[in-house]
Amino acid sequence: MMYIQQINTESILQAMREIQSDASGIAIMDKKSKMIAFKIFNLSLSATMILKQEALSVGADLATPRDCILAEKKNYNSVLFGTFSQLQRIVHKCKIQPFGLKELALNLQSFLKPKEKKCSIMAIVNVTPDSFYSNSRQNTKSAIQRIEHLMQTDVDIIDIGGASSRPGSDLIDPMEENKRLAEVFDFIAFNELFKQKDFSIDTYNVEVATKALEHGFCWINDVSGFANEEMMRLAGDKRAKVFLMHTRGNPKQMQNLTEYENLFEDMDSFFAEKIQKLLDYGVGDIVLDIGFGFAKNQQQNLLLIKHLEHFKKFGFPLLVGASRKRTIQSILNKEAGDTLSGTLAMHFLALQNGADILRVHDEVEHLDMIKILEAYKNA
Repeated sequence: MMYIQQINTESILQAMREIQSDASGIAIMDKKSKMIAFKIFNLSLSATMILKQEALSVGADLATPRDCILAEKKNYNSVLFGTFSQLQRIVHKCKIQPFGLKELALNLQSFLKPKEKKCSIMAIVNVTPDSFYSNSRQNTKSAIQRIEHLMQTDVDIIDIGGASSRPGSDLIDPMEENKRLAEVFDFIAFNELFKQKDFSIDTYNVEVATKALEHGFCWINDVSGFANEEMMRLAGDKRAKVFLMHTRGNPKQMQNLTEYENLFEDMDSFFAEKIQKLLDYGVGDIVLDIGFGFAKNQQQNLLLIKHLEHFKKFGFPLLVGASRKRTIQSILNKEAGDTLSGTLAMHFLALQNGADILRVHDEVEHLDMIKILEAYKNA
């Protein structure tokens, strides 16, 4: 089955090596490759030949395996790259072509839609005794103090949770979770803080999300990826906004579930199915979360950041939450408490590659980073 993955332009040469293009051809194409790029999987031979000609006719190009010229296989992987205008012309040409090229054109068109640029900060409040980053663990009193502090900052969303989702953690009973959060909910509702900032509930329990929405929360951040459709129904009934995160299994199992035939294709299928269900339940305000660290190993996490813009094709904002996580700890060989610099670096790359919202423990440093980035872009 044909499949298209958008790749970061810095990876074009690597992608051509992976499909075993001729070395001399790689050297020639390197001069043309500072553009938008797509890796295409399982394209039929006929479609490959036509697409090659169409690409060349507009000044773009299609890199193919060196044995493609022998025409001995039914399908080939390839790398398509060109400028935005060149790719638009290719889409127009392919819409009238056979051999699956019309489908390819429609897929490419979804990647070429104008993309809104914005950046928001989502601050974390963990009302838990066991979150992976010990400095983020709050009791009721300290959680309320943190919320009071965050109300004075420029963060856009305050994400509050009463259950740890760290790898290996046990699921929590909704009654216990609601008990942990009860005074925090009451504090937010009594002071009508929801009129000043958006509040998000980080939970996989429908009962907890229900209680949060009753207290003025407007976002549901379900780290199970809305495994329970009742959570979708609740979001639709209450007109809540949602963060849709890709994951597999639950926190107890997820680090044993990192084998994918094609990670991007699996995530595309996941998002497409879940988005449609959410829309069917009347949920229109959706943010996609790649699930950094959730059923993904270090290499997969890095590839998702590198090729993050791939997921822009769905037309929804993207959230990245890599703050102080194990991948950063592993790269730096440091504990979570010493990974602020690594977190800022990872989140900077995420912003450069298409992230719209960053979920963070350290809001002050991230707000400073955004100010620097905006000043740089406007210079």
